[in-house]
Amino acid sequence: MRWFAKSALAMLALPLSTLLLAGCAAPTSGMQKIQAAQSDEYHVSVGDKIRVVVQDLKDLDNDYVVDETGAISFPMIKQVSVRDKTYREVELAVEDTLRNQKILVNPKVSVQPLDLRPLYILGEVNHPGQYAYRQGMTVFAAVSAAGGYTYRAKSGEVAVTRNVNGQPLTRSAREDSMVLPGDQIRVYERWF
Repeated sequence: MRWFAKSALAMLALPLSTLLLAGCAAPTSGMQKIQAAQSDEYHVSVGDKIRVVVQDLKDLDNDYVVDETGAISFPMIKQVSVRDKTYREVELAVEDTLRNQKILVNPKVSVQPLDLRPLYILGEVNHPGQYAYRQGMTVFAAVSAAGGYTYRAKSGEVAVTRNVNGQPLTRSAREDSMVLPGDQIRVYERWF
């Protein structure tokens, strides 16, 4: 009888331990990995501050903030839509507008980033909140800016929510993954 009780207990212990361990899986285990971000693929969006310089037309040289409609407003040419465009595409859009409105025949425009959208980090970091984005920033740099991991943090893998084509998309990321302005980074709590 003793043998039967021990073997029955052993048979129950294996499925029970498997079930418990399955519940301890990382919150990011089912997520796809975030794709590598390259600095040349950044797209301008609402809240970004950019500098626009137009050769031979100093009246337009200024700093502009992308408004909630995704446009910047110029004194002479009104609004130019810039949301989801790369810096080069913004330059071309301003050049086309200047050419189409017959303000300049052969405009040369330069666009430079000034203040990009902040990123947000929440969860198991010492100082969760909003932080300024710096070019080439990684998850590790963002966590460091937030005071590092708490003692409860599941370090090494986080979730990053990024707007892609106007839709929020959440993916898992490692410490060496690049982040972009406007990203939301979540550091989860470890269970053991």
